[in-house]
Amino acid sequence: MEKTIYLFYGEDNFVIKTKTDQIIKKFDVDEFNITHYDMEEQAVEEAINDASTIPFMSDLKIVVLKNAYFLSNEKPKKEIKHDIEALRRYIENPFETTVLIINAAYKKLDERKAITKLVMSRSNAIKCDPLSSDDLRGWIKRQVGKQNKRIDHDAVEEFVKRVEHNTTVAVNELRKLMFYVEDIDHITLATIKEVITKNIEDNVYEISNAIFQNDRSKALSVYNDLVSYGEDPIQVLGMLTSKYREIIQVKQLKKAGYDKTEIANYYNVSSGRAYYMLKNANQVKETVVIKHLKKLETLDFQIKSGRIDKKTGLELFLLST
Repeated sequence: MEKTIYLFYGEDNFVIKTKTDQIIKKFDVDEFNITHYDMEEQAVEEAINDASTIPFMSDLKIVVLKNAYFLSNEKPKKEIKHDIEALRRYIENPFETTVLIINAAYKKLDERKAITKLVMSRSNAIKCDPLSSDDLRGWIKRQVGKQNKRIDHDAVEEFVKRVEHNTTVAVNELRKLMFYVEDIDHITLATIKEVITKNIEDNVYEISNAIFQNDRSKALSVYNDLVSYGEDPIQVLGMLTSKYREIIQVKQLKKAGYDKTEIANYYNVSSGRAYYMLKNANQVKETVVIKHLKKLETLDFQIKSGRIDKKTGLELFLLST
């Protein structure tokens, strides 16, 4: 008999939503027999009680559990008391006329937990990871091709860089791009740079690199671009401060003998990300980082106490480094 429990887990929310929609479409259940429960807002037993009742004038019903954080080690914004035993009983003896879909959009599930082991063993469990760079490149080319357009290789590379393997961002940005090039058949690098929004973290990384390379004009240009796109200078200030603290911490880990792999594990990041973290830490003196960090902390106090305008204050910092 086909399993009527589905578990979609992993980092990619968009893929999880897409697969959930596919299951709903597959079973062709009407909207009156589809219910969603947010495990960060509602107790799991509410969903299980629903799943254990017959559908309304239909052969099947679908119950979706969103944010099933209790299958991982994630801490929810709002703590809910869940009757995990009720979930266990249902998983062991599911209702034949209910399709239960469990969504856990987390990097890793805790397979040491008995309930996690049970759900994974009794369900159609599918991991939903972000697309790899190669998959994303292929996807972009296919989508562009479907619109009878062509895209340059360097334009594809820039698109991939800017969306950072975030499928939701990629879909939204591609939709925007297709609208922009409605009357254009050829997509170039210049088009991507003009249309696709850069990830704010990438921009902050560029700002910090420009500072360390004494390129004040570039740091100021990137910052002004962010502000013109509607980014709050306070957010930029916070991320820049975090970047400096990260550099100091990586320097300390390096002194303690940590290599790239150990730093990647420590921060739970990719090997490529750890490489650039080490590169940042190696290219600037610790005394300079500490000096800039003190300036940023002082600026944060001045802005929050109303002594200086937030946009102007950060501009002055960039010009003074």
